[in-house]
Amino acid sequence: MLPKMNPVYDYIQRNRVLAKIEKAHGSKATNLALDDHDLLKFPPSLISCEQLCYLNIGHNRIAELPKSLGCLKNLHNLCLEYNNFDRFPEVLKDLPQLTSLNISHNPIKDLTRIIGCLTSLETLWCNRCCLTSLPEEIGNLVKLDTLGARHNQITKLPDGICNLVHLRWLTLEDNHLYTVPKDFDKLQSLIHLNLTGNKFNFIPSNISKLKQLKYLHLRFNEFFSVPESVLSTMTAVKINLLHNPLTLTNDIDMMFPNVITTNKQLEEDVAVDSDSSSDWENSLASSDLNYSGTESESDDEDILMEIPKLSKFLVTF
Repeated sequence: MLPKMNPVYDYIQRNRVLAKIEKAHGSKATNLALDDHDLLKFPPSLISCEQLCYLNIGHNRIAELPKSLGCLKNLHNLCLEYNNFDRFPEVLKDLPQLTSLNISHNPIKDLTRIIGCLTSLETLWCNRCCLTSLPEEIGNLVKLDTLGARHNQITKLPDGICNLVHLRWLTLEDNHLYTVPKDFDKLQSLIHLNLTGNKFNFIPSNISKLKQLKYLHLRFNEFFSVPESVLSTMTAVKINLLHNPLTLTNDIDMMFPNVITTNKQLEEDVAVDSDSSSDWENSLASSDLNYSGTESESDDEDILMEIPKLSKFLVTF
């Protein structure tokens, strides 16, 4: 059972949301952030904001989306992270124009075939859900540039993932993977591949054939050794093998300076290459949506000042 909210706080939060929605509707705003407002339900009046391109309703307690969500025909970026969705919202199929979707930190067990309808997606985040697999239909998302599925229980990747020929950034950190599909080398746009915290004990040969690859994270896996024949084909790739049960690390360090096997080596590498792009070298945060221009602190102050005037509009969503 959810804890009861303080009535005064509840009143303020509900009317703050109402005021933000009314302001967005009146000004025809394209960005709206309603994250961290203790919402239990999707506010129905949001559907009137047909001009929205960016919507963030993350960090709430919403468990379902309305069937009318498809009316937001201009919506391209949607953030639903940290809510209570226990299944992939079926209504998202009515938003085929979405280019960025973040459903991370929800107890979703299956993306289902519906994900294959979102063929305009360029960015998909589904970190720390409860996924045990990715559907074959993920291969329909041929425009995908960034895919994050960290902290799940995925044991095997679908063959369809090999259709994502424009994919540049892929993180599958903290899953249960031990290999990749046989056609994985079709991902020739891939720059950053994060397989940290899985069960790999060898580098699949099709990964070594990824010509654009610059960063390969293999920390916390099960490597006891890595053949020189494999490493010699990947001298342009920074390979992080920290926290593996490796033997003969000194030999690897001397022959392949691009391979990181010790913390000291990592520190030296960072010092030398301090200007390298964190977008690719490090794993990005769950969301890459930028709402920095949506609302200021002064907006919130104005809204709080208006709450007494808005009391007649008190709602129950």
